[in-house]
Amino acid sequence: MRFNSRRTHGAMLAVVTVTAATVLAGCSAGSSDPDAVTIRIAMGSSGDAVDQGFDVLKERYEDKYPGRTVEIIIQEDDVYQTTGLATLLTSREAPDAYFEWSGPRMRGHVSDGDCADVSKALEGDLFAGRFDANAFNNMDVDGSGIYMVPWTGDVTNVIWYDVDVFDELGLDVPTTWDEYLEANQAILNAGLLPMVEGNKDQWPVGSIASHIVSRVVGEDEYAAVMDGEAPMNSPEMVGAFEKLAELTPFVNPSINALADDEAMTQFFLQKAVTHQIGSWLMADAGENAGDLNFDYFNLPAFEDGVGDQESVLGISTGFMVNEKSKVQDETLEFLALLADEEGTKMWAEAGLAPMTVDPFKGVDADPRTVALAEMMGTASALVAPADSGHDIEIAAAFYDAAASVIGGTATPQEAADTAQSRIDAAG
Repeated sequence: MRFNSRRTHGAMLAVVTVTAATVLAGCSAGSSDPDAVTIRIAMGSSGDAVDQGFDVLKERYEDKYPGRTVEIIIQEDDVYQTTGLATLLTSREAPDAYFEWSGPRMRGHVSDGDCADVSKALEGDLFAGRFDANAFNNMDVDGSGIYMVPWTGDVTNVIWYDVDVFDELGLDVPTTWDEYLEANQAILNAGLLPMVEGNKDQWPVGSIASHIVSRVVGEDEYAAVMDGEAPMNSPEMVGAFEKLAELTPFVNPSINALADDEAMTQFFLQKAVTHQIGSWLMADAGENAGDLNFDYFNLPAFEDGVGDQESVLGISTGFMVNEKSKVQDETLEFLALLADEEGTKMWAEAGLAPMTVDPFKGVDADPRTVALAEMMGTASALVAPADSGHDIEIAAAFYDAAASVIGGTATPQEAADTAQSRIDAAG
């Protein structure tokens, strides 16, 4: 999962250190300079614009606090999410702060003793006036404290569409699933590809399936399945997979072989009329969308769905401070730059949706980016993708099932049964 743009690069990036002093990683303990401090910040890559933003923060911090050095550790996103971060946290040079998603993954770090309660710091002068209460949703553990400095919010699944094609075919933005299927059929009848997806790494269709399932079976049942508390192959789950299967006639034949960034490029090149992906598309659109006239709409409603039919699939992100860090105060001073007005403006200009107060102040932000941020901030139900907020092994089985369903290689029942067998075997 790419933490904001979710782009997968296919092979692990070399760990990037953006300081010439990396070889002196332990300098805060052995340096003759009593003020010398090195802080380490770990995260997954989110593309050049965002990665370079952290270079800017590093420079600002080191100018503001002479004698201190920042080491930014960047890994390929899927590696970071699975084994990369876990390895870093158990290493001799563990990060002092690290990127994470709110919710269950964050709570797992709390249970493991890998993160500090930052409530007092967030209430103090460093972060004064930067966040409202909504920014901390899912960042606490049973009211015991706040364990994350908020950064950005991602809407993880909307339907991007070619406005001009919709107009030419006389199509309105669909509000129900049946209307959505009818629109796709009209596009297909016109000799166009209705929808392009790149599911090589499975999370793109996995996100679509997460949204569909939560709408069809309800948010509580969806969470129970993804947490291993309810079966993957219940009649209700099979019914949700059947909704996903209804998209099969409208997607590109190479869906499970195409990479997600390649699919986005095909949408920008007008090789397909729609593309389901998250809000990070806007970060790439400035350079790659050309003259495409595009907009988005949320997943249409299922008239017989049990869940909230206006739900938003998305997740908030932030940085956690390592409980074992010996430089927590210095690390929080770096994270404060992440959320100050200058840092906020930088992220907004990069196409992200910062979780600070008035994040687009002074920024000529695209109205679509602003609207996406507002949609997430006012959602009546915010649902996390399976791989971001739940058991990672169950999510993998679910994503395999979704891939086989949309690829037409298994029926919904077969896919659900296979997924449940895999979950049972894993114990």
